[in-house]
Amino acid sequence: MSTPLTEQRVPNWLRRLSLMAEKEAVMRRVEWIVALLFGAIMLATYFLLRTQSDQTDFISPPLTAALLVANLIPAMTLLVLFGRRIAKGRAAQSSIGSKGRLHVRLVALFSLVASIPMVLVVIFASLLFQYGVEFWFSDRARGMLENANDLARGYYEQNQREVGEETITMANDLRNYLQQANLESPEFAEGYVFQVLSRKLNESAIIEYGTDGVARTAAAVDPDDGDQQPKITDAVLKQLQEGQSYVVTARPDKIEAVTALDLKSRIFLYARATPTCWRSASGRGRNRSSPTMRTCFPAHAACSCSSISPSS
Repeated sequence: MSTPLTEQRVPNWLRRLSLMAEKEAVMRRVEWIVALLFGAIMLATYFLLRTQSDQTDFISPPLTAALLVANLIPAMTLLVLFGRRIAKGRAAQSSIGSKGRLHVRLVALFSLVASIPMVLVVIFASLLFQYGVEFWFSDRARGMLENANDLARGYYEQNQREVGEETITMANDLRNYLQQANLESPEFAEGYVFQVLSRKLNESAIIEYGTDGVARTAAAVDPDDGDQQPKITDAVLKQLQEGQSYVVTARPDKIEAVTALDLKSRIFLYARATPTCWRSASGRGRNRSSPTMRTCFPAHAACSCSSISPSS
């Protein structure tokens, strides 16, 4: 028993569209319409971006993706129509002399296969890029960066305060040591080294200004002979003489503090500290197991240096 063959008929709208596509007059109008539409969309995009340039807010990512797609689709349509013209021209020049229907269909098919993924990629790439840029320039990202900056600045200022306060406390202890022993005694040297170590300082010095105004180092713990800069500048000395309890100077690789041991006699205590993070990063940390105690006597030019390990 045979079954009747059902003929699959092409929809009427698709047949009419294919007939219109074969008419050159209609396709020329379509090409002009697409070209004018592409130009109008480009002008509208330009004026929209120009009006947005005076505003501080970014264009929303969906609007940016819509503008890209709106400019991309007419441009791709023009490329497809241009490919159709080339296909029909090559078909007309062939020996068969056909109208190039197969060529036009192949051009349309491959154009769809290439354009649809490209449009999708443009949409997703534009959204991802715009949302990423919007995040890094948003108030939340700006607040996060400002908080990190404030945290680093607070840590830096805290280090300065700690060095200044430790210098004042050490000056009070050294005054008590000097009431019990003189500067040249081993007991004072041991106590001085203990003060420097327990307060996590890298260097300290007792500096005395004579009647001639020249600064002389009476005693120093772990001195840095490579540093040729004066430990107490005129500006720091002026602030101390005006009654300031201590003066902290922050440098790129160290924090220095100066306080008065005896302001009338113009004897000052200098201390230097290098934060742990700077010392480990630069590799300039010192071995604190046996710091050098150097005692200098202003009365004569000799200086004695010794390595002292303070008792616990």
